[in-house]
Amino acid sequence: MIIVPFDATDLSIGNYLWLPLGAVVMSYLLYGYKVFPGVFIAYILATVILKGSWDAISIYSYMGRLISSLAPLAAIMTMNAFHVSNFFDGEKINFKNIVFLIFLSSLLSTLAKFFVYPINPETITNPVLFIQSYLLGDMIGGIVFVYIVVKLLPQLVKTRL
Repeated sequence: MIIVPFDATDLSIGNYLWLPLGAVVMSYLLYGYKVFPGVFIAYILATVILKGSWDAISIYSYMGRLISSLAPLAAIMTMNAFHVSNFFDGEKINFKNIVFLIFLSSLLSTLAKFFVYPINPETITNPVLFIQSYLLGDMIGGIVFVYIVVKLLPQLVKTRL
């Protein structure tokens, strides 16, 4: 219920509290890249459930879900290349690196979707608003989800360290 007021029906105005990015980031951090098929299938099934049928989904929606699934992996690989990927220090969680991972994931996801989705009045009416809302929603939702998981389920996180 808390997400409903932040949601918009217009595609160019994204959800300002997009929690799935945080779920994807945490799943990759806890279980590794091998959960990619499950993440992608979950995104597709959620889209089918929300849209109502397979016929209501366009190819751009599938590509957007693929981008949403791959962006955190690309961000983790980028952070590994620059040696900034120690997300867990012993028994402690390095929250600043996880926040940077969320920022980088949301940036990669938003920019990739901006270049994949066609810019026309049916999909992206205002490019600036599209980038602003998608980027902000991914960042806020990702941070909120990760914080809640770390605080409410610390044993899950500690057993995976």
